[in-house]
Amino acid sequence: MQSESSPPILMGVYRFPRLMTTKSEPTILGVLPGRVWLTGPGGAFFDAQAGQIKGKANTTIGHVTLEVNGGKHIVAGVGSAKGAPFSPEQVEQLQASRPAIEANPTTQSLMAGRALYVGTAGKNDGTYRGGIQSFAGNEIGQQRDFGAALRELLTAVGVAL
Repeated sequence: MQSESSPPILMGVYRFPRLMTTKSEPTILGVLPGRVWLTGPGGAFFDAQAGQIKGKANTTIGHVTLEVNGGKHIVAGVGSAKGAPFSPEQVEQLQASRPAIEANPTTQSLMAGRALYVGTAGKNDGTYRGGIQSFAGNEIGQQRDFGAALRELLTAVGVAL
């Protein structure tokens, strides 16, 4: 991605404070060439140069772990079953960013530039019914597709995964 003319690409991701937890929160991951930031309802978790971020991608499940300034942020497209939905303000912010992204040929070369990615709360709550709903809703496939777009985007802006 070129930094001069490229608008920021925003993705609605769920942030987990650690793996295997039932707590996730809707956040917005923003990227520009060389820069990545993650904001939630309470403010920014980080805003860092791409070279300051250690990334680890899980291609089987589709989540990405970002280590920045001593903190770990696990981001995914499917949140926990108890995860809150994205607020109307977050959805509005994500949608408002789209016209500039769609008008830019450089950003259109990326999956995240061609489609608006907004995560969803999962259905798998540990019960049999929740597992069936998760399977029927193809949450695993959604997460893998989301993860592929997220990995491509982070790699394009300089985060080593």
